[in-house]
Formats: sequence, structure tokens, C-alpha cells
Amino acid sequence: MRDEHRDTNQRNWDERARIHARSKLYDLDGFVAGAPSIWLHPCERVELGSVEGRSVCQLQCHLGVETLSWARLGASRVVGLDFSRDAIATARDLAERCGLADRARFVESDVHDAERALGDEAPFDVVYVSVGAICWLPSIARWARIVRALLKPGGVLYVREVHPMMNGVFERDGKLVLEGPYFEREEPTRWDDGTTYTEGRPQLENVTSFEWAHGLGEIVQALLDVGLVIEMLHEHRDAKYQPFESMTRGDDGLWRLPEAHRDWLPLTFTLRARLPG
Repeated sequence: MRDEHRDTNQRNWDERARIHARSKLYDLDGFVAGAPSIWLHPCERVELGSVEGRSVCQLQCHLGVETLSWARLGASRVVGLDFSRDAIATARDLAERCGLADRARFVESDVHDAERALGDEAPFDVVYVSVGAICWLPSIARWARIVRALLKPGGVLYVREVHPMMNGVFERDGKLVLEGPYFEREEPTRWDDGTTYTEGRPQLENVTSFEWAHGLGEIVQALLDVGLVIEMLHEHRDAKYQPFESMTRGDDGLWRLPEAHRDWLPLTFTLRARLPG
């Protein structure tokens, strides 16, 4: 990744982190007060299974709500890593407020430097990656090598991500239109949208960001190439946020396309892979 791309994205995400920490969407005060509050999609606990007594590392953890959710579900220790100083500062404060600082550590680092930054913390029983992470990385093959290096023999990678097909689709006049790449390319796509995804779509001062596409087959093959065994791959029709105006929110709090279009486009996918050993 060129310095221009990384530094631009970091400024974008530092600003987002400050906005998100105050948002109703993340509701950090409610997360602290929860008894307990769990910031996970319902399918994650079923598909990954129990983390009781296991170590969990979340790459690109943002504010740490998912990392801390795994701690609340019994993980022996959790580590979140993110390149945004503002996000990591919020995550560390959140761990203290939740009474989880003894089992939760947050590390400020580019994910490409994760092996060095995590040091004696690695390897882990579980490496966890959540929505909106891998599109910020130029090489899915390099990401797979990093994941493999952080896993114990027998350890599990669990991913819940935006579906690659959805990343290039936009809603124009009520129609879904394909306007972006599906496969990985060396040069990123530049966005100057200037908003973020919390309520009201707040305006940013750091409007520019750079993203890279990775096809589902490219993701799977990258993991196979480093020796992981794919145990599960599911495509989903729902999301925890609203990428398209026509979507409606169900009683479960999840967003879906109108019934007539629900089978047209996968919104997210989940994947579980294991390192033999």
C-alpha cells in the first residue's frame, strides 16, 4: 500500500471514529450498561461456536465493541488491532468502562504489521474479521498470510464481511446498478463521498478514501493457498446497516432489500476456516 493511500484512509477513519463514538448506532453508553450487551450478528455465535476459554484476535477492530463482545461471551483474552489512534483510544476506554481491561488489550497498528505489533500475544485460537475490513487492503493474498501467521495449529478464522458483489452496486432512482469492480486490481477505487454510515450520514472533513475489491473466489483461494481448510461459507440477505435507501429494517434490527428484490443480491457473507494441527 502506498503511503498516500494509507495516510488518506487513516485520516478518514480517525475522523469517523470520533463521530461513531458519539453516535446512536454504536450507543457506547448502552453497550457499557448492557447486561450484557453483545454487538454481534445472531449468526456469528452459532457459526463460530463457543469462545469460552479461548483467545480471540480481531483485526481492524474499530471501536472494539465486537472484540469486547467476545470477552463478554467467555473468551479468556481478546486483542483488537486497528490503525486508527482515535478508534483504539475509544476501545481502551470502553474496555475500562466495561470492566474488561484485565482480559482485553487494544493495539494501534496497521494490519500489515500485525505480526510484529502483537508480539508475544500471538498465536490465537481465533482470528476474527468483521464487516468493512478487507476492502481497505490492497492484497488479499498478503492478508491471508497474516491471518495464517496469527493462528495456532487447530485455530479458526471467522469472517463476517460485506459481500464482494455488493461493494460495486449502487441504488440509482430505485434501481440497483453495478458501478464498481468485483475482482482485485492493483490500483484502488477512490471515493470522495464525504459521509459516514451512522445515523444522518454525517459529513466528513476528510472526504477521500481508497478501497480495493476482492472477489469471493479470490478470498477463498488466498486462504487455501496458505493451508487453511474452509469449513463453512454462507451468503446472507441481511445487514446490520442500510447501504440502500429502499431497504427496510426488520423486528430483529437487520436491514433487507424489498421482498421483490431480496434474492437478487447477497449483502454479506460469513466464512469459517481452520488451520490444521
